[in-house]
Amino acid sequence: MKLGADGIYVELAGEAYELRPSLRASMRLVRRHGLTGLLAAVQGFNVTIIMDVLREAAISPKLLLADIAAFGLGTVRNRLTGPLAEFVLAIAGIDPDDTAPAPSGKPIDPEQAFAKLFGIATGWLGWSPEEAWNATPAEIIAARNGRVDLITDVMKAVFGTTEEQTSIAIYTPDQLSQIEEGGHDPAFDREGYAALKAKLLSQRTR
Repeated sequence: MKLGADGIYVELAGEAYELRPSLRASMRLVRRHGLTGLLAAVQGFNVTIIMDVLREAAISPKLLLADIAAFGLGTVRNRLTGPLAEFVLAIAGIDPDDTAPAPSGKPIDPEQAFAKLFGIATGWLGWSPEEAWNATPAEIIAARNGRVDLITDVMKAVFGTTEEQTSIAIYTPDQLSQIEEGGHDPAFDREGYAALKAKLLSQRTR
């Protein structure tokens, strides 16, 4: 799901409710049903699993049952299948409007990917666990990319902006920690590193 994209809504009992693909909902649903299981549940309109989806989105499953009783299974299915499918695709990180070819390579286990995003949010970004669980994967990825851009900008400020100087490899946080523990790096400016640490610390404590 794109950052800042329109929300995904379902209509139940005459009201619109948002299906937000938070990291918590994504992890729990994938762990219980798997991505293929969720897609199959939407296509087959498995009421039990769809009630679980609504529950994870903080929507009362009783609303679904009440609508089915009032309007019939077929009518409710036609109304909800589209947004439910969009929600599952968002969990899978698929944008149905994206025409770019899918990346090649070995598929990533979704549960492991969500766990990695949680680690990035709570470790590298310094968010609380609750903030990480409530964010969507797209929000965490965007925040992570923003921090990478910040590090890149600070490194350019420390080492200069000429073509030769900006060709210096950008260090990851793990590499920076190893350099600090080892006490040396042939290509590393210790004074520049100290300035970088001070800059990142001031950004984190704002």
